[in-house]
Amino acid sequence: MGQKARSHCSVSLWESQGQLFVAEIGGNHGGQVTLAAELVKAASRAGFGAVKFQAYRTERFLHQSSPYYDELKSEELAFEDLYNLGQLAQGLSLSFGLTVFDLDGLELAQAIGCDFIKISSGDLTYHPLILAAAQSKIPLVLSTGASNQDEVDQALALTKNQAYLLQCASLYPAPERAINLAVMDRWLQNGLRAGLSDHSLALEPMKWAYFLGARIIEKHFTLDRGLPGGDNSMSLEPAGMAQLLAEIEALKRDQKNLKNLDRAYLIKTLPEQAFWGQELKRPQLGEKPSLIRRYALASREIKKGEKLSLENIVFKRLSPQMIKNKEILTPDQDLSNLIANSNLPFNEPIFLSAII
Repeated sequence: MGQKARSHCSVSLWESQGQLFVAEIGGNHGGQVTLAAELVKAASRAGFGAVKFQAYRTERFLHQSSPYYDELKSEELAFEDLYNLGQLAQGLSLSFGLTVFDLDGLELAQAIGCDFIKISSGDLTYHPLILAAAQSKIPLVLSTGASNQDEVDQALALTKNQAYLLQCASLYPAPERAINLAVMDRWLQNGLRAGLSDHSLALEPMKWAYFLGARIIEKHFTLDRGLPGGDNSMSLEPAGMAQLLAEIEALKRDQKNLKNLDRAYLIKTLPEQAFWGQELKRPQLGEKPSLIRRYALASREIKKGEKLSLENIVFKRLSPQMIKNKEILTPDQDLSNLIANSNLPFNEPIFLSAII
């Protein structure tokens, strides 16, 4: 792995020194398992080294008032289907990954024997889940859209600095000025396992991320951008992947221009590109961290004087109206020794004013 642009992780990501192209299938299957299987096969033919799906139960991570609830529910795949898709992918010599949203998804990843698991950008501050994922011993990838460097550092520390970091802009599609490839490069130069999750419509950010040494390059993948739902309209089609790999191989074969692929040369010329950005890791214009982060709700009625714990609270994404101008307990806060100072109703946000 890593000698050619087409790359497969035949060993653990922890052991590999190569580069992995990941087809993020996400919701592009529209909840149809047959289409999901076709996407896996197409990703293999297109030259990806891995495919990744999302393992979630909508009601467990989205409040029912969320404007995205119905859409994500319609794109939900049964865990049994995800298990079978994992077997299909691995049978095609593809690495298989899951974005997990709770402990059930993590358990599924272990049952499948996933080559890696991912924590979504929205869950970068969901510390209990990150800690559990890190303890699973499955190679862990953290996506960092809509975050700042302090939040990245805190999440990475929970993994004992062992996770892969993906520079990402949580915009669909992401304009090139939001890609900020400079952040990924800085992480790599600091000795971190880093890569790019690219939501743009261009090929250039992925191409140059490859030559800068990105360990993982992830891209939403579809058979047809005209398909409804999911992220199809901003995803890479097979022809686009073929073009990307062809351009990479052509550059590598061009002996006259090998000096132009030297990192010292790249960091002099790439800052002229819109996708380079600045080394400062922070939310980009248009990103809305509050809308993709999770907040604490009572998983059952909590009585006044009762201690809060993961046994009686759950963390979900809320609707914009629920979080507007309100201070709500978040999963990156210290949950120990918190006590309800009033009765907390089931499935309602836990405001900081209601705990001591």
